[in-house]
Amino acid sequence: MSTAYQLPLAVAPILAFTQIAVNQGNVLLSEWDHYLGPANRPFGMQAWALEVDSQPIAVAISASTVSATAAGLERTTVVELARLCSHPAHRWATRPTLRLWREIAGPRWPYWRAVAAVAYSQNARHGGAIYRFDGWRRVTDNCGRSAGAGTWTKPRPTGERSRGRKSLWIWNYPTDEEIIA
Repeated sequence: MSTAYQLPLAVAPILAFTQIAVNQGNVLLSEWDHYLGPANRPFGMQAWALEVDSQPIAVAISASTVSATAAGLERTTVVELARLCSHPAHRWATRPTLRLWREIAGPRWPYWRAVAAVAYSQNARHGGAIYRFDGWRRVTDNCGRSAGAGTWTKPRPTGERSRGRKSLWIWNYPTDEEIIA
């Protein structure tokens, strides 16, 4: 005996990882109180949202790096995870959003082919366990000086959210040869 299933006319996914407008991502960062606030860089950015029942529960912002190099690589060879934030009621979504960003969004960087993804974690806030558990490699834990300036051109004043030492994390994407092998 066979059972027939009737599909509904419109099927909305329960879970989705989608590209959204950067200004939409920035609104979510503000609403969810990301400690750095919105990503306001004057160059290439993309925003991605993890959605459950069409409602965003986490956001990731891709961007060009601020400095000319990161982890010894030129700006035009890497993509930075500039912001990662989850809704306060859905903190569990941070780790899957990081993985989805690394595997789906980072390689779709439209400005150039990224050979690696980089991210910075502020040492005073956390030790970077989220990156380490996801397989990223820490390049250094000494980005930025105590005055807050590192590769940036201006010292960060006391009280500025981005002030302080940071760790630089890297995820190397496979080369074409590694993918074929």
